[in-house]
Amino acid sequence: MPHTTTRATEIAHQRRQRLIGIALMCAAVALFAVLDTMAKYLNTQMDSLQIAWARYTSAFVLTLIVANPLTHRDLLRSASPKLQIVRSLLLVASTVLNFLALRWLQLDEALSIIFTFPFIVAIASGPMLGEWLGWRRWCAICFGFGGVLLITRPGFGGMHPAALLSLAATVCYGLYAVITRIVSRVDSNQTSLFYANCIGALVMLPVIPFVWQAPANWVIALMLMGTGVLGSLGPFFL
Repeated sequence: MPHTTTRATEIAHQRRQRLIGIALMCAAVALFAVLDTMAKYLNTQMDSLQIAWARYTSAFVLTLIVANPLTHRDLLRSASPKLQIVRSLLLVASTVLNFLALRWLQLDEALSIIFTFPFIVAIASGPMLGEWLGWRRWCAICFGFGGVLLITRPGFGGMHPAALLSLAATVCYGLYAVITRIVSRVDSNQTSLFYANCIGALVMLPVIPFVWQAPANWVIALMLMGTGVLGSLGPFFL
C-alpha cells in the first residue's frame, strides 16, 4: 500500500510539472508573438539590425540591474561555457534573421513559419538529448507542419524569398532550444540569460554605427527598450 501511494504521488508530481512546463511554454510563445509584432512595426521606422541591437542591449542592461554580476559572482560561472556561447550565437542569428524577414513578410506568415519550431526540436532532440518521440507526438507535429504549409503556400511564385530567412531563423531557434535544455541541467536560468544577453549585445555593438537612427519620438524609444524586456522574459520562461 505505501508503494502504491508513493507511485501515485510521483505521477501527480510529474503531471504538475508538465502542466507548469506547458504554461511557461505558452507564456514564452505569447511573448515572442508580441515581440515580433513590435519588431514588425519598428521595421517601418528603422533598420532591422538597430532593432536587434536594441533588443540585446536593453536586455543586457536589464540583466545588470536585476542580477548584478558584481554582487552575484555565480552568475558568470558556467559548467558549459562553450555550449553557452554557441547557444547565445544561435539566438542572435535567429533574432536577426527573423527581424529581417519581418521586413517583407506579413506577421501571420512569419509566425506560422516560426511555429515549425516543434518540428525542428523533435528532429534534433533525439540525437542530441536522447529524447525520442513516439508516433502520436510525431503525428501531432506533422499536422501542425501541414498547417504551416497551408498558410505559406510554398512553390513557384507562392512564397516570398524572405520566408527562407524566417525558416533559417526557426532552425537556429530550434537548435538554441535544444542546447538550452542541455545547459539547464548544469547552469541556472539566470546564468543562461546573462550569457545570451551579454553575447548578443557584444555581437551587435560593432554594427550600430553603420545603421544608427535616432528614434522619432519617445514611444519608439520605449518600444525599443520593450523589445529587451520581452526578449528576456520569453527565453527565461522557455
